[in-house]
Amino acid sequence: MNAEYSAIAAKLKAMYSNFLSKEDYEQLLAKKSVNDICGYLKSTPGYSEVLSNVNERDIHRGQMEILLNQEMFNEYVSLYNFMDHKKRAIMNFWFMRREVEFLKREIRYIYTHEKRSDDEVNQSRFDAFFETHTKINRDIMHEAKSLSDCIEACKGTPYYEPLQRAENLDADFFSIGMMLDSYYYSAIWHTINRNLSGKQAELFKKLTGSKIDMMNLMWIYRGKRYFDFKPEIIFTYLLPVRYRLAEDVMRQLVNADSIERFVEIVSTSTPYDGLFRDYNKGRFPEGNFREMYNKLAKNIFVNNPESMVAVYAYLSLKQVELNNITTITEGIRYSLNADSLREHIGL
Repeated sequence: MNAEYSAIAAKLKAMYSNFLSKEDYEQLLAKKSVNDICGYLKSTPGYSEVLSNVNERDIHRGQMEILLNQEMFNEYVSLYNFMDHKKRAIMNFWFMRREVEFLKREIRYIYTHEKRSDDEVNQSRFDAFFETHTKINRDIMHEAKSLSDCIEACKGTPYYEPLQRAENLDADFFSIGMMLDSYYYSAIWHTINRNLSGKQAELFKKLTGSKIDMMNLMWIYRGKRYFDFKPEIIFTYLLPVRYRLAEDVMRQLVNADSIERFVEIVSTSTPYDGLFRDYNKGRFPEGNFREMYNKLAKNIFVNNPESMVAVYAYLSLKQVELNNITTITEGIRYSLNADSLREHIGL
């Protein structure tokens, strides 16, 4: 075993042993309320501590989601504190993703004039790690009335330049979100090249690059199917990283004259033919996307425990578990049956 990663691998194995089992999911699917779900999660090793002081009879959905997300941060912090400086440079990108989501949410409030949710504000205050590690001025962001205010709040952060560019282009909310995502994935791709080498870099590129490729394919699909975007518009929103998608194939995909032709090219000319599996039978490609990426993350995590990418894969799998719990909770809230919910959770 690689001595540099042996302790990390042991820690990950111990943490992974607390993941929910299929039997746990069946128990959750049988519950009738958020309170019942919370009560069951309190009895599991992975969530007993974070829910220990909660009275499940009184908790509501928003409060439980905040606490579950806090558990995610707790695990991240535990791993982060375990790393040396070089490894933290990679770990920082998981935290950056949370900053990007925070910015997109706050900017959405400005453009849609939505009222900020008390739960979301409490969540941001509840998370001490975010408070002490982000350079975004949270006070300015929470009071922001314009994109200029957001730019001011991001002085001294990596997000200042892309937001300033968005303002110069008079970008709408959707475009701003895409620009932030583009910056994020470009930054992580270049950091992999600078901080990792050999098999470490190869594995990380496989995990991250495959996700970026599939995100670009999904974006082309949505742009054509739901928005009828012209090719030149689709090109402007593609993430600027190519892993296993050649430029000539990308041009064919963007210029495809029908959804059917697009799906045909994906299936015959890319490594991601499973993305549109059973498309003609009404299966949503979003479900295939989640299934393919989750399978890849689990494979890398199980087979390469002595690596930095195993940490990232673990965090991805943990997020899947939290998303599954949220999906089940929402499903129960809207009285969906267990069979229907099983199709929407990634096991």
